[in-house]
Amino acid sequence: MSRRGESIQVADVTRPGRRAVLRALAASPLLLIPMPSVAAASTSRPSAPSIGSSDVLAGSLGWSDLDTTFAPDWMAALPDTSNPTTLSLPGTHDTMAFSASFIGATQDFDLATQLRAGIRVLDIRTRHIRDAFTIHHGLEYLHANFTGVVRTVADFLRENPSETVFMRMASEYRETENTRSYEDTLDWYIHENPDTRDLLAEYLWTPPAGYDGRIPDLGATRGMVVILQSFTATGVYGPRWGGSDMDIQDDYTIPSLAAIETKWSKVRTQFERAAQGPAETMFVNGLNATSGEDLIAVARGVWPISIAKGAPGFTGIVPRTEDYLRENGTGRTGVVMMDFPSAAVVEAIIARNFS
Repeated sequence: MSRRGESIQVADVTRPGRRAVLRALAASPLLLIPMPSVAAASTSRPSAPSIGSSDVLAGSLGWSDLDTTFAPDWMAALPDTSNPTTLSLPGTHDTMAFSASFIGATQDFDLATQLRAGIRVLDIRTRHIRDAFTIHHGLEYLHANFTGVVRTVADFLRENPSETVFMRMASEYRETENTRSYEDTLDWYIHENPDTRDLLAEYLWTPPAGYDGRIPDLGATRGMVVILQSFTATGVYGPRWGGSDMDIQDDYTIPSLAAIETKWSKVRTQFERAAQGPAETMFVNGLNATSGEDLIAVARGVWPISIAKGAPGFTGIVPRTEDYLRENGTGRTGVVMMDFPSAAVVEAIIARNFS
């Protein structure tokens, strides 16, 4: 596929005074945490052969141990009659942001590593540019494209036909220099692009005639990727993200590290709702958070990594989740979308399906 649109895009951002930013940065608790060097991280992080790389990649931040767990076929033990709404499914927020800048990164490991570790719900943000899809986290281009995502997922499903991969697919950042709609470009990937059409013909779940919008049972989707449609289109490509059969907690903006406590309260409440709620509802719990465009908060260390893992004086969402799942050992978690998931959290979520 053409790579014309695969360049880093820069947007204008309103900035606070330079002195204010420097004062806030000097007070950042994250400065007390040793930072991995770019060179060291780049040599230690598994490469992503299906996606490609770039000289400007920051590499792994080195805080996640996700690569120490291995669960490529855990769904094989589930009956075909299992409906995903009844399951506990580990997922990643901004799945491809393992190659983002330090303050924008949300993952430590590439897509193939995530899938082998047991991740089954992906969050793929596509920018529609020059009639193609590049992968973005906000304005930041992630040195990946949709063709690479398709290849990696297809490779995984070829080796693990018992599994189903759910892919929330959304339009991200500004559309530019296009001669067709987002939907038309997606159809091109599905039906025309020689790099993806055969793979998607084999591995993409297609809604049947008369499809009622419900999430299909595993028996109908094993060995396939199911699009969770989070974009506007006249056609139906899969269950609608945020549809009537989904209950989503996605409060993702916090102003300070002290506000991790408030975010955690919402995460915990959604875990409780998932454990007790109706079986036909897919509960989605977003563990991720960011300071958004508040550059003072950014300078003070309110980053995805500090929110997920914690910082001096602040317990992060991931260790809180580890404790919660250990202390509350049964019940459905629903879909858990995470930044920097630990091996322990992923293993605990998967185990809920068999307890």
